[in-house]
Amino acid sequence: MARPLAKLLAPIALAGATLGLAANPAQALTLFDGYYAPANWTQSIQGDGSINTGGAPASISLTGPDNGGGDQNTDFTITAPSAGTVSFDWAYASTDEAARYDPFGYLLNGTFTRIISDGGDVNQSGSASFSVLAGDVFGFRQNSTDSRYGSATTTISNFNGPIAAGPASVPGPLPLFGAGAAFGWSRQLRKRIGANGSVKSTAGLEG
Repeated sequence: MARPLAKLLAPIALAGATLGLAANPAQALTLFDGYYAPANWTQSIQGDGSINTGGAPASISLTGPDNGGGDQNTDFTITAPSAGTVSFDWAYASTDEAARYDPFGYLLNGTFTRIISDGGDVNQSGSASFSVLAGDVFGFRQNSTDSRYGSATTTISNFNGPIAAGPASVPGPLPLFGAGAAFGWSRQLRKRIGANGSVKSTAGLEG
């Protein structure tokens, strides 16, 4: 009886494992796509600055103003749907005489954090990351402190941001099929055991 019982119990164990399957957890969303598609961001452009989203979803580019209007910004922002980490690569190029006049950085709830090296070359690149909470407004800023003598452009690529958590684990069609299979096999097992008169074994299984 040991081997037949093991064979009958195996499908039940498999069905039970199927019932334990959970929905896939939320995955980090890479690039400017889905929730982070360019159309979902807010653009705030002062002077003659510009934002080029033609490279999306792979990249977007921010260009600062150069119209003699003083301290002005080109901003690209969005609301974080959940807590997590924002990471990206950046490539900066300025036609001004020094990078410090046209800094690039990220925004978090209105606070600007410079990323470029003010004393560095007019062509720079690197990677950056920072944490956000659900509801935070974050994004990127290409600033110009004087809006003259040349502008700067920064291209942002390999963007990665948090997305909303997925729904709670709910059995789908496959797990429900597994439940039906488990029920059917348990009935078959009881019938076979009953036919063999193994009352003690049945009581042990049901207890």
